[in-house]
Amino acid sequence: MPDDRVLDAAALKALAHPLRFQLVELLIEHGPSTASGLGRLVGESSGSTSYHLRQLADQGLIEEAEELGSRRDRYWQVPRGGWTLEGFELLQRPDTRDDAQMVLDEVLRARIDRLRRWHRDGAAWGEDWVSATMEMTARFRLTLDETRALRDELVAVVDRYRELQVERREAGTEPAGVAPLIVQLDVFPSGDAPTDARASG
Repeated sequence: MPDDRVLDAAALKALAHPLRFQLVELLIEHGPSTASGLGRLVGESSGSTSYHLRQLADQGLIEEAEELGSRRDRYWQVPRGGWTLEGFELLQRPDTRDDAQMVLDEVLRARIDRLRRWHRDGAAWGEDWVSATMEMTARFRLTLDETRALRDELVAVVDRYRELQVERREAGTEPAGVAPLIVQLDVFPSGDAPTDARASG
């Protein structure tokens, strides 16, 4: 499975636009689509969405789904693998600070919107799906090394299911009944930062 791509300054700038971020989110959630199809979802003209899709494609954030397209319609998709935003590092750099803050704000907005939609529409999925899901806030008191270990274990579980998804798609064996699933994980300290960060290890 491909590793997550770490966004550089050029890719970050391409993504740092609310409409472009929304287009990427829609392609992730709904799969390949055309500029006109995406335009209908976001209330924009196909010309506008085409322009923004090209900006994203220039940085490799999306790609043409050539097996689906025709001379008349071009389908776009998100490449396999994910992307990683080194947010704290980019927020410290004058040349990337504003773009990084915009993308981080959009990531947070999208998370909240997805959760609100689930709260609103979740019952329509039925009791079995609802009982299979989880929303949890857990609080611990851990050392720096224990925090790293917790993070790594959670990432390993997510990676295992990502690999399963890729294997199914490549083999053409995706079972009936699959649904797009969102897993949102946050691991970070709360409260005030220590006066001496070394004391937290």
